[in-house]
Amino acid sequence: MRRRPGKVPMHVSLLSGGVAGLSVDVALFPLDTIKTRMQSPQGFAKAGGFSGVYRGLSAAAGGSMPGASLFFCAYETLKPLINAHLGGDRAALAQMVAASCAETVACLVRVPTEVVKQRMQVRGG
Repeated sequence: MRRRPGKVPMHVSLLSGGVAGLSVDVALFPLDTIKTRMQSPQGFAKAGGFSGVYRGLSAAAGGSMPGASLFFCAYETLKPLINAHLGGDRAALAQMVAASCAETVACLVRVPTEVVKQRMQVRGG
């Protein structure tokens, strides 16, 4: 099966996006929990302090793979379409527009996941 240069197969975007999203979210999750608790209206200590910094990880992990996969699939699908519409000399603009559209699509998964995750990170939420 021949593949055009520069064309990323959908399954590669799906898998690589999912793994990248999950890796980043899991690695930085404790810092995100501390930041969320510091911003809590009930105060850092009442929100949980430094204990249970992995509370809510299941929600983040459950949403990060589909959200990141959706972003990369949308980006790789839209980039050549937008590039063809704008013309070949505007590749950077096509990439920016494709990334913006892909981020909007990924937010359909990311925003509800973020709400659930933050409620789990802060005690009583």
